[in-house]
Amino acid sequence: MALFVFLKIGLNHARLKSEIGLSEEAEKVFTIPLGDAWKGSRLRRADAAVRIVKEYVKRHSKAENVKISPKVVEKIWENGRQNPPRRIRVVLDEEDEETVTVRLEGEKKEEEEEEE
Repeated sequence: MALFVFLKIGLNHARLKSEIGLSEEAEKVFTIPLGDAWKGSRLRRADAAVRIVKEYVKRHSKAENVKISPKVVEKIWENGRQNPPRRIRVVLDEEDEETVTVRLEGEKKEEEEEEE
C-alpha cells in the first residue's frame, strides 16, 4: 500500500512539473549552513561566512573557480560584520566545467537581466 501511494505521488509530481514548465534539468537549490562562522572572532564572522560559501560550493560542485553574486555577499553582510545569517539558500549555475556562479534563490540570471 505504501509503495502504491509513493508511486501515485511520484506520478502527480511529474505531471505538476510538466504543467508548470519545469525541465528535468531544473536548478539545484542548496541551503548552506553558516553556523561555523560564529565559532571564530565576532569581528570576522561575515568574512568567514563568505569563505564558507566558497568552500561549500567547491566541495559540492567539484569546480575550481567560484564566482559569488554581489547579492549573495550583500545578503551575508546585511546585518553587519558581526551578525551574518545562520544559513543561506543559493542556486548554483555552471558556466563551464571549472567555473560555477552562486546566486540567491530568487535572483535572476545575468543573461535574463540583460534581455529585459
